[in-house]
Amino acid sequence: MLDTLRARLVQPLVLLPLLAVLALLVVYGILQLGLAATARWDASLAHRLAQYRNQRATVLVARYEERLHQIRIALRKRGYDAGPVDAAMGPRTADALRAFQERQGLPVTGRPDEATMTALGVEP
Repeated sequence: MLDTLRARLVQPLVLLPLLAVLALLVVYGILQLGLAATARWDASLAHRLAQYRNQRATVLVARYEERLHQIRIALRKRGYDAGPVDAAMGPRTADALRAFQERQGLPVTGRPDEATMTALGVEP
C-alpha cells in the first residue's frame, strides 16, 4: 500500500500540482512576513518622525533665543539699547540693529542676518 502511494505521488500528474501548491504556500508565507515587517517598519518610522518633529521645534526655538540673547548683549556692549535680554525680538531690538547696520555700512534690514551677526562677533 505504501509502495502504491509512493508510486502514485511520483507520477507527474500528481507531483507537479503538489509542488505548485507547496510553492504558492511558501511564496504566500514570505509575502506575509514581508508585509508584517513593512507594517512594523512603517509604524516605527511614523513614531520616529513624530518624535523628530516635536523635538525639532524646541531645538530651533532654543537656538533662536540663544542667538537673540547673544545679539542683544553684543549690541549693549557697543552702546545700543536693544531692549530686555530675555524678551522676544521687538521694535527696540530692530531699531538697535538698524542703527548698528547703518553705522557699519551693512545693508539696513533690522534683522540679525549673517553679515550683521559676523560684525557683532556672534556666530551665525
